[in-house]
Amino acid sequence: MSFDTIARPYAKAIFEIAIKNDSIKKWKQTLILINKIISFKKVQKFLSGSLSPHYLSSFFIFVIDEYLDGHSKNLIKLLAHNQRFKIFNNILKQFLKLEASYQKIIIVELTSAFVLKQDQVIEIRLVLEEILSSKVKFIYKINNYILDGVIIGINDQIFDFSMRNHLKQLSSVLNFQENNICN
Repeated sequence: MSFDTIARPYAKAIFEIAIKNDSIKKWKQTLILINKIISFKKVQKFLSGSLSPHYLSSFFIFVIDEYLDGHSKNLIKLLAHNQRFKIFNNILKQFLKLEASYQKIIIVELTSAFVLKQDQVIEIRLVLEEILSSKVKFIYKINNYILDGVIIGINDQIFDFSMRNHLKQLSSVLNFQENNICN
């Protein structure tokens, strides 16, 4: 079972509480804070040890008590009890997707081989917003392995406009034609 699959019910439950209590912004800030704390290597070592769930949750609640309400303290206790701190980044990502969906914003993963100019990003955004009839928010990544071009990920669909993919398709066509000529 993937981390996203495990994280989904946690994120959904948190988001439902956030909507019910009109506290999406507060929950987002709390989740980002917890995620930052968990990202420290010393904390990760602390979490991977054999500490009791009670001790782990007490640690977190002690460190950031002033930023927590009763619901977020219960979340920390639940994560500690079920040993789910390692999927917290996935919970945060799922929560952000739910928030974007709630606000009718589509999260698009945009990967390019090099840093795009601001006007290029705006142009891509405008085209996607027109096609999708929705606002678009980018998660932007650089990956020089793709050589040139961009890869656009929308939900579970990938649109690969990279040079690497173009060369791969060209190679497949040439190999297919070569095999047909030889036969």
